Amino acid sequence: MRKSINLTNISGVSPLIKDYLQGNNSVSSLYDKNLSFENLILQGKEKVEKYKHRKVLVTELLNQYKKIDLTEIQKNNLHKLSLENTVTITTGHQLNLMTGPLYFIYKILQVIKLCESMNRQQSELFYVPIFWMATEDHDFKEINHFYFKNKKIEWNGDYNDFVGEISINNSNFKNTLTEFYNELKYFPNGKELREIIEKSYFTEENLVDATRVLVHELFKNYGLLSIDGNNKSLKSLFSSFVKDDIVEKKSYQLVTETIQDIKSDYKIQVNPRKINFFYHLNQQRNRIDETNGKYYILGTCKNFTQEEILKELENFPERFSPNALLRPVYQELILPNVAYVGGNAEIAYWLELKNYFDHQDLPYPILIPRNSFLLITENQKEKLDKYQLDSEKLFLPKEKIIKNLVCQNSKEKFDFNKYEERLATIFNDLLLESSKTDDSWKNMILAQQKKQLNGLNKINKRFYKAERRKYHDLIKNFEQLYSELFPAENWQERRVNFSEYFAVYGDDFIKLLYNEISEYESVINLSTL
Repeated sequence: MRKSINLTNISGVSPLIKDYLQGNNSVSSLYDKNLSFENLILQGKEKVEKYKHRKVLVTELLNQYKKIDLTEIQKNNLHKLSLENTVTITTGHQLNLMTGPLYFIYKILQVIKLCESMNRQQSELFYVPIFWMATEDHDFKEINHFYFKNKKIEWNGDYNDFVGEISINNSNFKNTLTEFYNELKYFPNGKELREIIEKSYFTEENLVDATRVLVHELFKNYGLLSIDGNNKSLKSLFSSFVKDDIVEKKSYQLVTETIQDIKSDYKIQVNPRKINFFYHLNQQRNRIDETNGKYYILGTCKNFTQEEILKELENFPERFSPNALLRPVYQELILPNVAYVGGNAEIAYWLELKNYFDHQDLPYPILIPRNSFLLITENQKEKLDKYQLDSEKLFLPKEKIIKNLVCQNSKEKFDFNKYEERLATIFNDLLLESSKTDDSWKNMILAQQKKQLNGLNKINKRFYKAERRKYHDLIKNFEQLYSELFPAENWQERRVNFSEYFAVYGDDFIKLLYNEISEYESVINLSTL
């Protein structure tokens, strides 16, 4: 059973995302189409007309899956991708150990469900779900851990290479998972999860292959296909974009213009660099920078003239890696993609790119802020119901929730606003009188008003502390429940790993999430397990 809350009703969601979801004029220039069945059809037709790389894409996917036994639905999706009327809906993520936080699972399932919905409702276009593996990421510390039962399981090491190419066929890596793997045998569906770990992390050679197998085992029956963009055949398709960035610096110019237009109203998620690419060689990924016509590989002694770096690009396109800002552009070039499902921060930096997409004559996809979940056990739900909290208020900071609970339960009421209004009336009258006599009194009256309001605020705080002490047991019990629902005072989905639930419920956990996702809406689902 679930209750859903629209993201626009959650206080912690950024103004940019709220305005985007509400279709406000302030962000209308940052995208083409919002999410709807009709717009997914229109976007699909536009993409089909302009997409040129179907043969290369299918060949590369077949190569990447050559060691994996595909299900019939995956085989069908691969075949469909070779046909002119097939498009994709995509999400992407870093190669987090054991998938990392729960939302890794949520956004994949939303992509799957949206594709199935589109395929069920019409037959003009076919929609294939794609997971983009961020294999070229090099922030090892972001992907080297996950949490299980509030315990951090961390893979230690020092790596500067693409994370996808890091070897996992060593004792250091396997020791990281051994204790967790052994503990799983005590859970009802631990055996199934242990088998998945054996097929992926205990069998494959590197992190990209292991992640591909892990994601395959979890979602193979839903037809999901994963893609690694880190190879020469796909990078060759992107060479002209890299050249444009190196020579013309168009992405920097156009994204900067967009940022200038919106920065007074919204927090900027990603700032562009003059060159938004890394150079990858000898297990090192280093940023490219340019000074006075020389192109430097930062952190190394290597540098190029413009002619030399363009020759390097022509001969070795695989050595050039887009940063976070231009990764979406690469993805949209090589996939027949119509929509991207992502977290709020992801959507925020995609919204910076519209002008650059237009410059490159590349269809700008429909952006979909993903579903979130708060998973609640029956026991937790019973406790939560006793507090009679509005669902939206559950996502306020903890101290604000406690204050609401104290005020809600308190039999004594100190109406701060009432007394504040009385003071305002008194001092407004004094200011009026002073204006009739001596204007020099004004500053003294305003100072006294501020002093009296500060005093009133201290009385209010003292009253609240006294009432808070009365409800010590209620607050203590709530804090315990809150720590279960929001571990480390963070949203559950940003910390807890799927294994915590999969080990208990098995594949039924995936099915539950799938059934409760709202594929056409951006909501938080409060779901009871």
